[in-house]
Amino acid sequence: MVGHGMHKKPSTIEILFIPAFFLLILYPICAILFHLTPEGIVSTISDPLFWSSFKNTLITAFGAAILATLLALGFGYYHMFNRDSIMYRIADLFNDLPIALPHTVAGLALLLAFGRKAFGFAGSTGLAFTVLAVTLAMFFVSYPLAARTIASSVDEIDREIIDVARTLGDSESKAYVRIVLPLLGESLISSMVLCFSRSLSEFAAVIMFGGNVPGMTQVLASYVFTKVEEGQIDAAVSASAFCILLSIMLVIILRILTRRRHVRGRKPA
Repeated sequence: MVGHGMHKKPSTIEILFIPAFFLLILYPICAILFHLTPEGIVSTISDPLFWSSFKNTLITAFGAAILATLLALGFGYYHMFNRDSIMYRIADLFNDLPIALPHTVAGLALLLAFGRKAFGFAGSTGLAFTVLAVTLAMFFVSYPLAARTIASSVDEIDREIIDVARTLGDSESKAYVRIVLPLLGESLISSMVLCFSRSLSEFAAVIMFGGNVPGMTQVLASYVFTKVEEGQIDAAVSASAFCILLSIMLVIILRILTRRRHVRGRKPA
């Protein structure tokens, strides 16, 4: 045992990890912050299109998080009661596909599925290039996070509680609504925060299906891309720093929720 007064010798893994982490993870983030300029900050906060993209991001990411969590609750029901069903096996297999799929492909898939040819009755471009399209693109890429969060939380629920409710006459769906959903409280919030965070970072699927129309379907990620294309690097850096701060806030919230769940899980019954 190493004494309290003795210094632990760094292991080889620690020696390799620390510089690699700072170089490959922390340094690029700091590079954004180090390149902030007063002119860029003023240009960004005085640009109505920046605030429009910020509003669009909040609305669409929040909508995607709600939709993803609601659908994940359906998967949670199958995960608890119908794991032997064909529907569960199909859903379980395809749940993670949006993570592995190139997001340009995801955007094209959404465009073909909900665009002018299939949904022409909804408008000249179908559902494409609308705020709803941006929401659906964000939902498509963030849903796997919600599904896994809800399924993991369902696994932590004592099955005996459900069995008791069933013996008292509750159907599976009634027991799920009356017993399981209240127990998923913080997991639902965690699911929404995860999906909201993932939606903030989505670019390719959003551009392919939702477009990048300033003041209409432009979100923060596409706003930064547009500013880089226009050569307004200072404005792009300022908008990126804003995204970093927003993301840090969400990560902190998620950490707090996760810690609270773990503390509750360790409490004796």
